[in-house]
Amino acid sequence: MLPTSSPQTIAIIGGGFSGAMVATQLLRHTTQPLQIKLIEPRATLGQGTAYSTGFDCHLLNVPAGKISAFPDQPDHFLEWLRCRQVPSPWAAAETVHAGMFVSRRLYGDYIQSLLPSVLAEAQQRVRGVQLDWLQDEATAVQSHSQGPTVYLKSGRMLSVHQVVLALGNLPPADPAVANRDFYQSQRYIRNPWSNQALQQIDLDQPLLLIGSGLTMLDWAIALHQRGFRSTMHVISRRGLLPQTHQPTLPYCITPPNRPHTTRSLLRWLRQEIKLAQQQGSDWRAVIDGLRPYTQTIWQSLSLIERRRFLRHVRPYWEVHRHRVAPEVAKTIHHLIQIGQLQLWTGRIQDYREQTEAVEVYFRARPTNQLHCLTVSTVVNCTGATCNYNRFHHPLIADLLQTGLVLSDPLGLGLEVAANGALIEASGCMSNWLFTLGPTQKGRLWETTAVPELRQQAATLAQQLLQSYQSSCSESYQISKSRSFRYSNAL
Repeated sequence: MLPTSSPQTIAIIGGGFSGAMVATQLLRHTTQPLQIKLIEPRATLGQGTAYSTGFDCHLLNVPAGKISAFPDQPDHFLEWLRCRQVPSPWAAAETVHAGMFVSRRLYGDYIQSLLPSVLAEAQQRVRGVQLDWLQDEATAVQSHSQGPTVYLKSGRMLSVHQVVLALGNLPPADPAVANRDFYQSQRYIRNPWSNQALQQIDLDQPLLLIGSGLTMLDWAIALHQRGFRSTMHVISRRGLLPQTHQPTLPYCITPPNRPHTTRSLLRWLRQEIKLAQQQGSDWRAVIDGLRPYTQTIWQSLSLIERRRFLRHVRPYWEVHRHRVAPEVAKTIHHLIQIGQLQLWTGRIQDYREQTEAVEVYFRARPTNQLHCLTVSTVVNCTGATCNYNRFHHPLIADLLQTGLVLSDPLGLGLEVAANGALIEASGCMSNWLFTLGPTQKGRLWETTAVPELRQQAATLAQQLLQSYQSSCSESYQISKSRSFRYSNAL
C-alpha cells in the first residue's frame, strides 16, 4: 500500500465532465508530486453522456457566456470559441457572443482540450506530476488499514490515498407497469443517450418516446435532422414541454424569509414574477435570479416539505428552470404543427409485442380512457435514475453492500457531507471517499449543471490537496516525536 510519504495518488472514477474537471483543477493547483488515476471506459475524456453526442443539432441549454469551465475565468469558453473561429454549426457566420447557443459536441471538444494543456503546465511547474487514463471500469472499492484499493473490471487493483466518485447521470429507470417482460425486447431502448441506438432507428416507422423533457427533445430534433418520415409519439404524465430561453431584462430578487414551506415558496415566487413583469421583465429573470439561493432554500426545507415539493412542484420547476435554445424550440414547434410529433398526456399501462411492432396501452388524462398506439420502437426518455438502491451496477452495489455509502432518504442520490465526503452506513463521514454532481442531489437539489459542477470540482480539488498535505504533516510530526523519544532512551 501507499505510505503517506509517497506522491499523493487520487483515483477519479468517471471521466465525464465532473471527473475531467476535478482532474483539471487538481493539476492547476497542485504544488507537490501528484498521481491521478482517471478511470473511464469510454473512448474519450471530458465528454461524458451530455457532450459525446454525434449530432450538431444538440445544442447547449445554457448561453455560451455562462458556461466557462473555470469559475475564476468566466470568459474562458468564449475566448476558446473565438480562437476556433467556428462558433456554431447552426450559425457559422455569426460573431461569437455571450448569448449564443453552441452545439454540445463543440463544448465537449472544449472540455477535452483542457486536460492536455493543464497537465503540461503542471509538469513544468512541479516534478512528479502524472495523469494516467485507465480505459477500464471500477467494480469495487475497499478500505484497508493501509488505505483504499480500487478494483477494476480488467482485474487490476489500484492502491491510492483518495477516491472521487464522478459517476454523472445514471441511465433512466424502466417505467412501472404490471408486466415488465417487454423491457427485455429488442424494440425497447433503455438507454436513450446511445448514439448507436439513435442511428439504428427505422426512419419510416412510428416510434414512442416516453417522457417529454430534454432527452425527448434531443431525440426529436436528431431524428428530424436524419430525415425521419413517420410519427413520433410522446407520452408524458403531465404533457409538459421545457420552456424556451428568451432575452429579458435582469431582475434582482430578495430571498424569502425562513422558515420555508413549499406553499409559502410558491406564493413568494408568484409575487416576485408579478413585480418583475411590472418592471418590464418576466418569469425567466426571476428563475435565473433565484439560482444563487436555490441550494440554501432547499436545505432549509424539512424532509416532509422536500417530499411535498418533489411530488407536486418538481415537474413544473424543471420545465421552467431547464430551458432550451430558441432554435430547438422552433424545430419542436414545427414538428408539432405538422403533426409529426404528437404529445399524449397519460400513464402507460401495458405493452403487447407483435411480430412487426408493439402495441402500447396507456390511460389518457384527464378522461382516464384507455388508448393504444402501435409503434416499431419504444425509447425511454424519462430522465436519469436518482435512486441508487434501484440501479444495478457492480460498483454501486458493492459500495452499498459494504456500507461505504448510504442512499439519501429522498432517493435522489447518496448521503454526502458539506465538504463532498460520502457518509457511510454507520453515519460516519469518510476521510478518503468523495463525490460531486448528481450524487449530491438529495442535499443540494441543484447540482447537475455546469455552473454548479465547475465550482464543486474546484472546491473539492483544493480540499483533496490540502487534506493530504495535512496528513503528511501530521505523520511527520508523529515520526519526529517517536524519533525524539527513541534518542532520549539511548
